[in-house]
Amino acid sequence: MDADRLQEISQRDQLWASLRELLPEIDRLASGEIDGSARQHQLAVVLARIVVAELNFRRQDEEEAARE
Repeated sequence: MDADRLQEISQRDQLWASLRELLPEIDRLASGEIDGSARQHQLAVVLARIVVAELNFRRQDEEEAARE
């Protein structure tokens, strides 16, 4: 694995770890407690971006594995 890929993995792990602080808010969203606040809107956008990044990361992993 090259240095860029290792850095991507490290950043990905740090991102997921940082979400632990937001877990109570994420739990509220997940249970349907939606109040329409700006904070919840921001959190929804952040979570969507993280999901997109994770799916792209996994797609890249699959493509690399297929090339090997």
